Amino acid sequence: MSVMSLLITQSCAELELAWQSVAFEKLGISFARESAKAETTGVITFQGASFTFSIQAMPHLEVAKFIFCQSDTSEFHSAIHFDFGPTVRGGNEVPAIVKVLLQLGVSLGQALQAGAVFWRPGSIMSGFDYYAEAVSQYADGGAFPALLCMDFDTSDSAIVQSRGLNWLCGQELVFEHTPMTSNIAMRYVVRLVHDLATKGCVDQKMTVPGMMVGETVLLTPDLHKKVVSARLITAN
Repeated sequence: MSVMSLLITQSCAELELAWQSVAFEKLGISFARESAKAETTGVITFQGASFTFSIQAMPHLEVAKFIFCQSDTSEFHSAIHFDFGPTVRGGNEVPAIVKVLLQLGVSLGQALQAGAVFWRPGSIMSGFDYYAEAVSQYADGGAFPALLCMDFDTSDSAIVQSRGLNWLCGQELVFEHTPMTSNIAMRYVVRLVHDLATKGCVDQKMTVPGMMVGETVLLTPDLHKKVVSARLITAN
């Protein structure tokens, strides 16, 4: 099952032709076999990591959330799916490999005029322009593009809970934010998600700095439930 899919408005046959004309060498992409460029499935290498690819007609997608794109997927007629290759199995918990996969999506999405990107672990579909901007900022030292990779449950007015972070670090985040609003709480959540997605899970109780002077955030892991709870503590 794929991790990431580029969604294309062209037909599958048109995508296959477009794939064969991509300037892969200029993008820093190589193939496991010279003949693979003309095939619809195979293995490519990008920035030292290998990824499998598969060109198919547009599949049915179970989308949990749409980010800067319409929920009507009927305009897309084909897709190219990516997964971790044989040299990077389990790369989902290696931040550097995940970053390379995200950047691969930008490079090939621009070359193939992708309209949207589907991130299967979080069931998130995002407009390609937003995806490319968020990933480029991350590659330049910005925050991890959380909205592209996971959903956030705010149905309980007292907490924000991630859905999809577990795939990246082995834990979901539950941020207890009373009395602040969910919108303000998301500023803290995005920062905490960045740390978890780029540094790995929390295996013992600890505190980290908050957003304001005098604030700390208490992190309490439940390794059995694969959850880390976060609670804001102020100096007052």
